Amino acid sequence: MGRDGLVGLREVELEAFLEDVFVRWSDVAPRVWRLGPVAAGTLLADEESLRIALDALLENAVKYTEPADAIDVAARSVGGGVEISVVDEGVGIPAEAIGRIFERFARADAARTRNGGGAGLGLAIVDAVAKAHGGECSVESSERGAWFVLRLPRFSPVAALRTDPRLLAVGEPVGAALLEERV
Repeated sequence: MGRDGLVGLREVELEAFLEDVFVRWSDVAPRVWRLGPVAAGTLLADEESLRIALDALLENAVKYTEPADAIDVAARSVGGGVEISVVDEGVGIPAEAIGRIFERFARADAARTRNGGGAGLGLAIVDAVAKAHGGECSVESSERGAWFVLRLPRFSPVAALRTDPRLLAVGEPVGAALLEERV
């Protein structure tokens, strides 16, 4: 393992990678899963570490949503990097917890997380993986849910966004309104 905690950087084909993670989660957690647009290209990353980070984000989304709630996954090319977003329609994050959500052992709501389990390390791992790749993770929340964005550098786009209708759910992605507000 390198000094930055990464085993080895290699080119990871983003579409195939996200589709694999998405399908695996949609098969085991009953939610309204939607795979939004995904930038085509390769990301220079430690694939296993990136998978662990995305699993933590999706586990968190599942933990704080109900089966009728939607969870969206998307990725867009930004400059020389990529933004991978996980947006859910869950309970959101209390405003007072936003500033410490990526700290080790942080709990947004101690009573609620006691029931859901976990050690409070998932989002700290996401933050560590993002930083090890030279990136960052951010979160926004409202009463409509939470929006996590994992920003990673070193992305090489190869084409326009994927629009394969077999992989897109009918309807507007949950995060579309939030995305429009930030653009």
